[in-house]
Amino acid sequence: MLEVTNDPQKIGQALGWIVSLLNRYTIPYQICGGLAAKAYGATRPLVDIDIYASLQDSPHFQAVMDEIHPYLIREWAPYRSVSWDILYLALNYQGVHIEVAESTTHPRFYNHRDGRWEDQPIDFTTSTLIRLYGVEVAIMPKDELLAYKAMLDREVDHLDIEQITAVS
Repeated sequence: MLEVTNDPQKIGQALGWIVSLLNRYTIPYQICGGLAAKAYGATRPLVDIDIYASLQDSPHFQAVMDEIHPYLIREWAPYRSVSWDILYLALNYQGVHIEVAESTTHPRFYNHRDGRWEDQPIDFTTSTLIRLYGVEVAIMPKDELLAYKAMLDREVDHLDIEQITAVS
């Protein structure tokens, strides 16, 4: 089980580290999941930082992999569960869990509402830039995040939707 946190300093340091790394190598990315929900007003503790990125197509792929290696807790590998069919890696940066999913390998999620797999296309040009924990980050657009969480239809998604729409 992953540790949850509301420690803004720890989250900010981990977020600043991964975003600066992606920006330095000009790798498109988009924050999704619980951190994106927090950006739009959700208040539950954070489990991890979820990111879609276009890493494998980058000419800097190996340099990025070398730099993140000390924090790597899960190598790039396909993953399929009741909710996701993705290629991702996981990192632990000073106690904060970070998951980076590859956006170019046709990630999918299971729409529990309609009972079918959905493509998860990531359009980096539509990201919303928000300052979060002292770091300017590219976040999944709010309407897209709400629709995605409604289709995932988990208890945590219902909570995020409720909290986001309460502040809208």
